[in-house]
Amino acid sequence: MAHRLPNAGDYGLLLTLAAIWGSSFVFIKVGVAEVPPVTLTAIRLMLAAAFMIGLMWLRGSRFPLTRSAWAMLAGSALIGNAVPFGLIAWGQQGIQSNTSAILMGIMPLITLLVAHLFTEDEKINARKAVGMIAGFVGLIVLVGPEALKGFTSSFVSQLALLGAATCYGFNAVLIRRMMAADRVAAVTAVMAMAALMVTPFAFVLEQPLAVEAHWLSWAVVITLGLLHTAIATVIMFSIVGRAGASFFSQINLLVPVAGVAWSAVLLAERPGLNALAALGLIVLGIVIARGGLALGARTPAAEQESVGT
Repeated sequence: MAHRLPNAGDYGLLLTLAAIWGSSFVFIKVGVAEVPPVTLTAIRLMLAAAFMIGLMWLRGSRFPLTRSAWAMLAGSALIGNAVPFGLIAWGQQGIQSNTSAILMGIMPLITLLVAHLFTEDEKINARKAVGMIAGFVGLIVLVGPEALKGFTSSFVSQLALLGAATCYGFNAVLIRRMMAADRVAAVTAVMAMAALMVTPFAFVLEQPLAVEAHWLSWAVVITLGLLHTAIATVIMFSIVGRAGASFFSQINLLVPVAGVAWSAVLLAERPGLNALAALGLIVLGIVIARGGLALGARTPAAEQESVGT
């Protein structure tokens, strides 16, 4: 489908979504201070699923019926929601939110590697290779100093965030194979199944019913479910429908920057020189791998997925 040139409204929505997803790292950091990470993830997914089910009802949508569709959706629920959401929440207990935002920024480059290994039409070329090298050098600049100290709690937390980014990379390739007629219904099914996957682990590993948290922590968790997950998904659909996936993919450049900015404003986290250098290298790597910022160019499917959390 051909799309018109992006207008001010499209840019407004894109910046709004980047601000929402970028602030999620701050919200998660505040939330896990009092709400255990698996419990936080379960509540977040349940709220998002409930919101999306309501949206489905208003739209008159229906869930897919085929077994193959449900199998793909279950896979996406596991590696695109349940596992990465849990890893991000758990990992953010041990590192600053701005570090989390930068680490998750590497996801589009991981996606390129996964697509090269598991698809036939998304192979790495020289341009993508240069972009990936720049991004992974940035990753080394960020993680390297902590890695030299051994398996500290901070380093393990960073590995958890990288694990989440890797999950998103595999999910991006899996989504390419989905042929869902109604994307809202598909996303609703994914969120509902992810909630069902995570909730039992919350009761096994933690004590959700015994959590005593300040009202602010519960407000943060509710916001993560409704705003950062459900409403953000609706905005994402709107952007793609209005201006196309190539335009939407620019969000991969904005979310890490927004995450660092929100961390500085709301939590007074000041990134060090190595963090700023890493952020610059990762963003540069994404720009190179994409072939620049040409909004009208076709963006391969493996490069269209966002770093939304």
